[in-house]
Amino acid sequence: MRLPPFTYNRPQDLDEALELLNAYGKDCKILAGGTDLLVRMKQGLVAPMNLISLKALSELAEIRETATDLKIGSAAKLSDILAYQPVQARWPGLFESIKAIGAPSIQHFSGTIGGNLCQDNRCQFYNQSRSFRRARQTCNKAGGSTCFAWKGGSDKCHSVCQSDTAPILIAMGAKVVIKSRQETRTIPLEELYSSIGEHPLTLGDNEMLTEILVPVRAPGDGSAFEKLAYRSSIDYAVVSAGAYVRTERDQILGARLIIGAVARGPLAIAAVEKTLQNTRVGDLHAIDEAAMDAMNAAEAFIANNMTQPVEYRTKMVSVMAKRALIRATQRAVSQTGVSEAK
Repeated sequence: MRLPPFTYNRPQDLDEALELLNAYGKDCKILAGGTDLLVRMKQGLVAPMNLISLKALSELAEIRETATDLKIGSAAKLSDILAYQPVQARWPGLFESIKAIGAPSIQHFSGTIGGNLCQDNRCQFYNQSRSFRRARQTCNKAGGSTCFAWKGGSDKCHSVCQSDTAPILIAMGAKVVIKSRQETRTIPLEELYSSIGEHPLTLGDNEMLTEILVPVRAPGDGSAFEKLAYRSSIDYAVVSAGAYVRTERDQILGARLIIGAVARGPLAIAAVEKTLQNTRVGDLHAIDEAAMDAMNAAEAFIANNMTQPVEYRTKMVSVMAKRALIRATQRAVSQTGVSEAK
């Protein structure tokens, strides 16, 4: 499969990149690592006339800490984040989610955190070759009027968000900085996702994700990430879970659970916080109940958009949720990082 023709733009700073983005609008795509975009271009799913490369924008590759946040540039390589020692020690859930992305070659040579957060939704009926798609009616995501992933069809696209980093970053309360030539805005990460399969991101045509802000780890806080995939990190997730737990002494004061790879956007399970709030650390009955809350909430969203059966994925939501919640709680109590708590 060959790439369609396009004009390659390599701006030397962020201002120049934003100028190009403003000028080209819908006729361009941002090229970070390219692990998602270039594949979709080869499959004929997108054909932008212009690509704006971020490779020369060193200001978007910085990783630094302040008194309130871990600041990660959107073009920071996954390998550089993994090598930043405080991440493994103080943001272990984030470390686990990045470790789960792709093969080592992707992590070291091309993958970026902004690219992972902004990747397009996927579906087994959409992410296929031209010949596969031509053999059937056009689906919603490709501009048609039906969804093959939903039993009986649907007027909505049920493609799935498979970002590995989104669930844990949302659970930890991360924010993102979005810039255009005209303005800069900072929003909670969950607001980046529209939960609309055809257009999964809320970014405007002239806007770019430039930075991720992760709150510092407070005493009594813990995070963890779980991913189920057939070939470990090589494959996209079947189900994933990001958990954040806040404790004081032997009591859980709050918890947040985000399920990934089951819905059109990262799925927040509101019932989990209610179930776990003010329960005792180590109360496995409460953890089991929270995991069932996650499965029951996710069941309504899971479509036949992957090769794995819907029933299997539904059941595995509770398994991933339970594992993530238990490990996040252990880390909250012990204040350990990845290696100590696993």
